[in-house]
Amino acid sequence: MGSLSWALIWREASRGPLRLFMLALALCVASILSVTLVADRLNNALKVSGRDYIAADRILTGSRAADPGWLDEAEARGLQVAPGQSFSSVLFANDQLQLASVRAVDRQFPFYGELQLSPAGTVSPGTIWLSARLLALLKVGTGDSVELGNLTLTVAGELVREPDAGFSPFLLAPRALIHLDDVAASGIVMEGSRVRYRYLFKGEQAALDGFYAWLRPQLQPGQHWRGADDADTPVARSIGRAEQFFRLASLTGVLLGILAMAIALGYFSRREQDRIALLKTLGAGRRQLFGWLGRLLTGLLLMGSVLGGLLGYGLHKLILLALGDTLDIPLPPPSPAPFLVAAGLALLTTLMLSVVPMVRLLGVPPLRVLRHESEARIPTWWSVSILLGGTFVLSWLFAGELGLAAGLLLGLLALGVLLGTLCWLLLLLARRLGGGIAFRLALGRLQRARLATLVQFGGVALALFLGTLLWIVRGELVDGFLARLPADTPNRFLINIAELEREPIRLRLREAGLDSSQFYPIVRGRLTGINDRPVNRDVDSAQGGGQGRELNLTYTAALPDGNRLLQGSWSNGPGGVSVESGLAERLGVGIGDRLTLDLAGQQVSAEVRNLREVDWDSMRPNFYLIFSPDVLADYSATWLASFYLPDELRSFEIALIRDFPTITVFDVEALLDQLRAVLAQVSRALLVIMALVTVASLLVLLAQVEATLDVRRQELVLLRTLGAGERLITASLRWEWLAAGLAAGLSAAMAVELCVAVLLPWWLELPWQPHPWVWPSLPLLGAVLLLLTGRAGGIVKGPLAVRLRQLAQGLS
Repeated sequence: MGSLSWALIWREASRGPLRLFMLALALCVASILSVTLVADRLNNALKVSGRDYIAADRILTGSRAADPGWLDEAEARGLQVAPGQSFSSVLFANDQLQLASVRAVDRQFPFYGELQLSPAGTVSPGTIWLSARLLALLKVGTGDSVELGNLTLTVAGELVREPDAGFSPFLLAPRALIHLDDVAASGIVMEGSRVRYRYLFKGEQAALDGFYAWLRPQLQPGQHWRGADDADTPVARSIGRAEQFFRLASLTGVLLGILAMAIALGYFSRREQDRIALLKTLGAGRRQLFGWLGRLLTGLLLMGSVLGGLLGYGLHKLILLALGDTLDIPLPPPSPAPFLVAAGLALLTTLMLSVVPMVRLLGVPPLRVLRHESEARIPTWWSVSILLGGTFVLSWLFAGELGLAAGLLLGLLALGVLLGTLCWLLLLLARRLGGGIAFRLALGRLQRARLATLVQFGGVALALFLGTLLWIVRGELVDGFLARLPADTPNRFLINIAELEREPIRLRLREAGLDSSQFYPIVRGRLTGINDRPVNRDVDSAQGGGQGRELNLTYTAALPDGNRLLQGSWSNGPGGVSVESGLAERLGVGIGDRLTLDLAGQQVSAEVRNLREVDWDSMRPNFYLIFSPDVLADYSATWLASFYLPDELRSFEIALIRDFPTITVFDVEALLDQLRAVLAQVSRALLVIMALVTVASLLVLLAQVEATLDVRRQELVLLRTLGAGERLITASLRWEWLAAGLAAGLSAAMAVELCVAVLLPWWLELPWQPHPWVWPSLPLLGAVLLLLTGRAGGIVKGPLAVRLRQLAQGLS
């Protein structure tokens, strides 16, 4: 029995139906392994060097400066402290201007890790270090001058790498490094400016713990004390976003691979029933047969896992290569964890899919040798329940989100319902239409085996559904935002405008014939209470829904363009605030509630008068909270405006910055160009996974065709015996492929639109829009693919008469 097992393993791996099972298993392993390897190496990059990636033992971050007494206390406890700031500003040189992310540090930076400067040097007052991209954009070199606000700084060289800069594919603004003493003299940072403060601490563990115990009660909302192992570092958050970005694509390949494996196993179990029955008549017991089948599956599992492991490792290299210079950190070798995860997936998937086919084979009665219709009866709901339940669990475990897994499962169920309904309607319609003999033959085959027809249509439909879903999500992630920008989108934002500069700048814009948005006053504030109750959460990110984080606040007497009232009315009455509807939903507030905010240590309250809908894609100044003028008029503010600058008036921008050096001009076009470049790299990496999905789709089609070959061959022999000609048989098969492809494509289009309508607004927070191209393209693609795979499967290939004689001899 052992030699029989290995002979069968070799036969199935080389030319049997389970070769598709092995290939599909390898594809599943490769899909999982490629993504988990990339994520594992990025996450391990944080752990290998630990504190090198934060440049300190501990860091204190926030949007407000630390109390000087805190730093004195830290030094009194024996800790070294290195303060720093970061902000965005425009650099000017050689009639070139460029928005940059400017970081200011002192001579102690960094405590750990390597600050790579070329040529080697230190950060000193009066100098600036520029990234390679900034050097190219500004067309400057070492020794040249660069203007930053009121300061003229000398370029000291290239900023190659900061140890704590972090990995982020979406870090768009190029970097610049200056000395902390130059910040005040530049005049860039003023009341209301958006500045990020970062303090580095170095010292013994006991001193650090003692200082934190003393500091913790005094921390303000938005200030955070972090260490090297903190999962909420910027690097970790960026890696988390990048990992989630690829998981849906990889999961699609896994689901298609599972479908191909299920089809191949089902075909194998049906084909091997005669062999099992014969072995039982020769005395083989259930234990022997179980061992034989177990060795068969184990051998295929090992071969598929090894093949998938090699393929997955190569694919992860391709993904890293496609991401290119967006990965600005050295990566350590991979850990064993991704390989264990992939092996666990292979084992779990094989066990999940083999339960029903193996029970069916072991339950085959010996009587089948004499009566071919005898077989083990397994309820259909067993297979459906195990497949759907296993798919849901795998989706949940791998995607890491219950909602996403549930959405995919609902999409699959909707696809099944649509497919069953569509099959029934098409068969009913076909009977009434009639048609030629070939058409009626095809229709007869489909009607005689309705369950098999549904499974056949379902395999093709699922492949089309998942592939198209991935393509649409990729398009929305990569191209959707840029494609939805209106033609007259403002391409310049002016910020940090002082009160005395507001009217002169407005006049300059008017004289140049440039239409600008309204000038908005900006006051920085933090939401601290709702209806006189303090907010519970202290978060410094958008996920907190505005609680505990600093917001840009403004006031105006008129409803801004691009805003639409949903509830309440716009009123200039005193003590009011207008709230963006999404923020109101997250905060759980409505008209009549009172919001309390902290403005530089002073408490301000206002009553919610209305809720607004904001068009965030308009690229115009938009705000979560807009107050009535009386609430904020007494607080120091800077001003903000946007306008569209044609290319031929670029000299106006240069003159404006020269005359008003402390303002910051955001060149939105430059940012969008950089965004396009980054998204192009991410898109190339995603195409690696999409290639796997394409291969998985083809495996599903080939498995479906091969699973029906034996039945079709017997039907061909019978039709030939009854006098059917080659042209008639070929035409009937083509009608069958055409009907299956059209039905599968149409049902896939319906399911795609339904699933996208759920996934885009909920998972990606993008507005849903119809995709009319799927309705003609998917039915056509389904028909073409089935016609091609039908020929590849050998149904209508070659001289039919010769093939029928061979088949008849084989069946006799």
